[in-house]
Amino acid sequence: MGQCVVMFLLVRRSGHAFGLLVSRELRQPGSAAQLDRAIAKGAAIAVRPGVYMRARRWHSLSGTDRTLARIYAASLAHPGVVFAAHSAAALLRLPLPEDDLAEVHVVEAPAGAEGLVAHPESAGSGVVARYGLQVTSPVQTVLDMAVLLDQDAALALLRAAIRPAAGPHGLPDEVPLCTKAELLAAAETVAERTGDATPVELAKALVPEVSSLAA
Repeated sequence: MGQCVVMFLLVRRSGHAFGLLVSRELRQPGSAAQLDRAIAKGAAIAVRPGVYMRARRWHSLSGTDRTLARIYAASLAHPGVVFAAHSAAALLRLPLPEDDLAEVHVVEAPAGAEGLVAHPESAGSGVVARYGLQVTSPVQTVLDMAVLLDQDAALALLRAAIRPAAGPHGLPDEVPLCTKAELLAAAETVAERTGDATPVELAKALVPEVSSLAA
């Protein structure tokens, strides 16, 4: 009976995105032990320590959705964490070379947290809300990714950032994530501080017919 209760929570009543279930939220006596048995039988998996999902649901997800599920799981395990770099780009729906990212990227990783990559250099850049989660600003996210990706992938991401983003029904939103002018100004500030002109060069390399739409 207990396992049925746990699996029902995983399928219907977790209250979290992707049906994620947080072990510390289990209140029914014996449900934690039943969850352990469900995991042992392969019916449930740990998306990250303390956060679980029905195995069948996990295996049905696309690579992009697995990445997002890991991000949501991290937000449940570590409330208030700010997502950065690859994870911020995924939440902002910017193109990435790989769609199934095992690691979750944050500005600051809580002590002892597993599977989190910290980007302290992204701190203080401003934070925006995306799907109820905190992420680094679009400009900061783009600048971070400009030095983490190869040139072609970075240019594709920059172009996507200055175009109107796709809305919930596939239609373009009215406002792009940022403009070329914003990117260039921020990149020049970063170059002065770090000596790395890569983001400046990439912002200037945006093709005129694209960049003029959002300059």
